[in-house]
Amino acid sequence: MEKTVDPHTGHLFKATHEPISGGKPPQNLKVDHPMASTTNFKLNKSPSHLLHRAQQIAANHSAAALKAAGVTLRQFSVLAALSGNEGVSQSDLVNATGIDRSTLADMVARMEKAGLIKRAASKADARAKSVSLMAKGRKALEKAQPAVDAADAALFEALPKTKQDALLSGLSKMVEDTEAAAAKPAAPKTAPASAPTPAPTVVTKAKPKTKAKAKPKAKPKAKAAPKAAAAPKPAAAKAKAKPVRRKKK
Repeated sequence: MEKTVDPHTGHLFKATHEPISGGKPPQNLKVDHPMASTTNFKLNKSPSHLLHRAQQIAANHSAAALKAAGVTLRQFSVLAALSGNEGVSQSDLVNATGIDRSTLADMVARMEKAGLIKRAASKADARAKSVSLMAKGRKALEKAQPAVDAADAALFEALPKTKQDALLSGLSKMVEDTEAAAAKPAAPKTAPASAPTPAPTVVTKAKPKTKAKAKPKAKPKAKAAPKAAAAPKPAAAKAKAKPVRRKKK
């Protein structure tokens, strides 16, 4: 026989959780139990947690109701978004259903293959595809609609009518405001205020010392032409020869 140990009490249990030894059966853990958290945060007071849990409950109700109709909850969302909005683009379906773009593209391809919808080139944008319901898809929507209505009624049956209206109104406003804020273009980022920039320190560069221009070298004096040798003076006339006296006969 399969047995298990309760982690809180340490008692041994059968697979049916019936105690086979003394002690009390395990208790459901309260979300605000002092041992559940060391902080003051309480899940049963958190809007995000409660909305998540409510979404899980709603999805379980709808999935069970849609099983007989042969469509999933997301497929029903696409069919419902297309009803009365023939020819919308896949981007419009992303905004209407909240399904992410890549998942929706895969879904649309499979739903087209199943004959529930059809795609065609958009007249407004050649790059986009317009999506429309086929007869088979319209019949699937009509068959699933009563099941979804019954699931919504079961989800709200614990609330009085006045609270149902208030809850629907609050959820609608929350979604509309969030989508409107997301559609606004992002405001340009402004540069954070910075401390005043100190005046730049002017550094005066020392003037480079100019080298004294070298005096141009004096041109070498032209060598004096060698003095021409004095013309030799003519030899002094020989002393006049004494006249030869002729001897008288």
